[in-house]
Amino acid sequence: MDGGIILTKKLYGIGVGVGDAGLVTLKAVEILKEVDYICTPLSTKSDSSKALNIISNLVELKDRVVKLSFKMSKSRKELEQSRTAAARKIYQLLKKDKKIAFVTIGDPLLYSTYSYMLKKIKDWDNSIEIETIPGINSIAAATSRYNLPLAEEKENTAILSNIKNEDHLERVLDLFETVVILKLSRNYEVAYRVLEKLGLKTNVLIASKCGFEDEFYTENIEVFKNKKIEYLTLMIVKRKGL
Repeated sequence: MDGGIILTKKLYGIGVGVGDAGLVTLKAVEILKEVDYICTPLSTKSDSSKALNIISNLVELKDRVVKLSFKMSKSRKELEQSRTAAARKIYQLLKKDKKIAFVTIGDPLLYSTYSYMLKKIKDWDNSIEIETIPGINSIAAATSRYNLPLAEEKENTAILSNIKNEDHLERVLDLFETVVILKLSRNYEVAYRVLEKLGLKTNVLIASKCGFEDEFYTENIEVFKNKKIEYLTLMIVKRKGL
C-alpha cells in the first residue's frame, strides 16, 4: 500500500482467522474492500468456503469472487496439477493489472494453500508485488479461548502436522515442553498410544473447529477414541500439565 492507495497488479495473501469475523484485522478488511477480485480455495468435494463466510458481512463480495478448486488427493502429481491450475488462474488476472486477494482461514503462511500459490507466482514473474497479511491461527485461537499459555519463560514449543511413528513423537516430547499436533484426524491413534505410554493422557487440550459456531474443546483424550475426528482439530500437549 502507498499512501492508502492500493497499487495495481498486486497479490495479497490474507488470513481471515478462525471463524470469528471480529478477529479479522482492520488491514485485511481495508484491502478486501479495494481489490478487484477475491480468490478463495475450495476442495473439489465442496462449493462452500469458510474464508468467504467469515468475511461475507465485512465486505461486498458481489461479482468479485473467484473460486479455486483444489483436489484432495494422496497423489503428489494430482495435487501439483491442481495447485498449478489454481495459481495460473490468479496469474492470468494479475497479468491484466488486477489487484487480487487470496483469502484463507487461519494464517496464510502456516500450513496454508496460499504458500503454494505464492511460490509458483513468484517463480513465473518475480516483478509482481506480493503482500501477506497475517491472520489468527487455530493454535492462538485455542489457547486464547482456554486462557492457556502456549509457552512460558524458557519452554520450547514444537508444531507437528505429521507424526511419522511412535518413536518420532516420543523424541519430540522429550525435547519440547509443549507439543502442538495439527490434523489430529490422521495423528490421533499414534498420539494416544504414546501419551498413554508416557503417562501424559491427562496433559492435553483438544480443540476442534476453533472460532466457529460449533467449536469444541476437551481435556478428555478418550472422547475421540473410536470416533471420527473433524478435519479442523488439534491437540496441545503440555508435558508439565495444563
